Parts: sequence; C-alpha cells; structure tokens
Amino acid sequence: METLKKENTPIHWDDNQVEILGLDEFRQKEPGICSVHHIDKVISKPEFCKAANFRGLVYGTFVIPSKKNLQISHNVFAFCLTPDKLYFIDEGSKVRKKVKAMEEEYDDEIKTPLVFLLDFMEYLIREDLYVLQGYEKTLSELGNRMETGTVADTGKDFLYMRSELNALYTYYEQLSNMAQTMEQVVVQSGNDTAQALLSLYVQRVQHLAQMTHTLKESLTQVLDMKQARLSERQNDLVNLLTIVTSVFTPLTLITGWFGMNFVNMRLLKEPWGYSAVIVFCLLLTLVEILVIRKWKIFRKQ
Repeated sequence: METLKKENTPIHWDDNQVEILGLDEFRQKEPGICSVHHIDKVISKPEFCKAANFRGLVYGTFVIPSKKNLQISHNVFAFCLTPDKLYFIDEGSKVRKKVKAMEEEYDDEIKTPLVFLLDFMEYLIREDLYVLQGYEKTLSELGNRMETGTVADTGKDFLYMRSELNALYTYYEQLSNMAQTMEQVVVQSGNDTAQALLSLYVQRVQHLAQMTHTLKESLTQVLDMKQARLSERQNDLVNLLTIVTSVFTPLTLITGWFGMNFVNMRLLKEPWGYSAVIVFCLLLTLVEILVIRKWKIFRKQ
C-alpha cells in the first residue's frame, strides 16, 4: 500500500484522498467494495477502457495503448472512486510514474478525488495530438515515396499504420464512453471545477477521435490510389503483351509454314524466295504497327 505524498511537488491534495494499491491490498482495505462481484471482476481483469457507476461508486479500468507499439504494448490499471477517496489499482509502477510526471507539470490545488481523477484522465491524452500529427507526417512521407516509386514495400507500411489508427480510434471511442458515465457523477457532485474539466476532456477526446478518423480516411484514399496505380501498370503490361502477340502471331505462322520446306512450294525453289518472304514479313510488321498506333489514338479520343 502506498499513499501519495506531497513532498517537493507543486500539486497538492490531502494524503488520505488518493492511494495507489495492488489488487490484493485493495481487496484487504476495501472488502465491502470487492464483495460486489461485478466490481471485483472488472478491476481484477481489465480488458479495455471503461467506467461504471454503482450506487455512487465509480469504478473502471484503463487499457492505454503504448504510443511506441500500439498493437502489442498497453498500460493496464484500474481505479475506484468513492465519495471521499480515489484508489488506483496497479500491480506495477505505471500509475505511480504517470502521477509523478503529472505532479511536475500541474501547479494547481487538487481539492477532491473526483477533480484529481479528471485531471489525471486529461493528462493521459495531453500528448496524443502530437502523436497523431506524427502519423500525419509519416503518411505524407509514405505517400510521396510511393509516388516516386522509391520504396517497393510501402503497402506493408500502410497496412501497419491502418491497424495502429484503428487501435487509436477504438481507444478514443472507449474514452468517450467513459466520459459519458463520468458526466452523471460530475453533475450530481455540483462541483463547477469538475464540470469544466469534464467538458474540456470530452472536447479533446472528440477532437482526437475525429482527427484519427480523418487520418484513416486519408490512408484509405492513398491505398486506393496505390491500388489504382498498380492496376494501371498491370493493364499496361497486358496491353504490351497483346501488342507483341498481335505483331508476332502472323509472322510465326508465315515462318513456320515456310520452315516446313514443302516440296511443292515454288518460292523455296526460287533464289529470291526467302528474300521475298523476309521483305513481306517486314512490310506486314510495319502495317501492323501503323494499325495499332491508330487504334490506340482512336481509343484515347
């Protein structure tokens, strides 16, 4: 069990208002809360970001994707807010580090556990805008590299980015649902500071969700453009093969026919026979090329 201290920090609260505990420590300290089955089930097995309100008791979990590896690494912990105390349930040191970092940035006085929780929630998404701007820059760079054709495997990069943006968008949707649950508690508290913090938090989460959605749409457009260019290249290759086949098929028939050296073929007996066949093939090739060129010009029109 650890009670958060105020030593050498610019942020202030009563020592008995916020506490970080392990799961077993929390069960020992608050057996009445943990005796409620659905509360104990939620805080003991965090699966995603959620919050619930049960008879004035707010509890829930945070499953925060690590910005360094959104698909694999997550910061997972739970919380429980009573009318006079906020508990963080964390088996590691994730919450402790985040609270310490928040202490170093905030210089206002935290008067209630509810306000502390809302400040903490806002702190968790404070740097996310810069993360999304990084995705926007990366998307632009990948698009330019694809345009110039300098990278052959941009498709893998795009697909990986789409997976990460989907994870972020789901995360912000979960935070938005948490805010809706918190809204009822904040209104009942009558705390103007808490209401202002929640309103600001909702706006920021919605903005992040909208920005993530926009990035997903932009990524889809780039992928569609990449697929269109790939299809265009495939069509060009098919057209080239068709032209080559159209040109050489008649020549193959002619050379194959004369190559069989039938006895009754008079051209084979003439000294100019093979020369005549060669000249005829060249003229035929020239006519085919002219016809194909006019046909392509006609199709473009």
